[in-house]
Amino acid sequence: MTESPQEAYDRGAVQGGIAERLASHDRHFEAINGNLARVADEMHGLRLAVQRLGDAQASDRTTAVTTAAALKAAEDARRAKSESAWTPMARFLAVVGGVVAVISVTYLILRPS
Repeated sequence: MTESPQEAYDRGAVQGGIAERLASHDRHFEAINGNLARVADEMHGLRLAVQRLGDAQASDRTTAVTTAAALKAAEDARRAKSESAWTPMARFLAVVGGVVAVISVTYLILRPS
């Protein structure tokens, strides 16, 4: 049985619609694959950014601890120096006390009986 030109046309139109629909699905899948690749690239970038933040946090923590230790050492050194060094007022009082002691001893030794 032979088909009429109209039947052949209808059959071709149906097959062409199916082919176009399959081609549309292929384009859609290619777009999805491209989007997935971009998402994977963005995820990689985010992972690297989070890793850099973690590294920066660890570095900041180390810097803070080192700085605190250095400040404590400097404060201890300053305290030790100020406690062991004589201030001008302390020197003056020591000299006055020494002079008074010498005068007192001299008076006690040389006083008339």
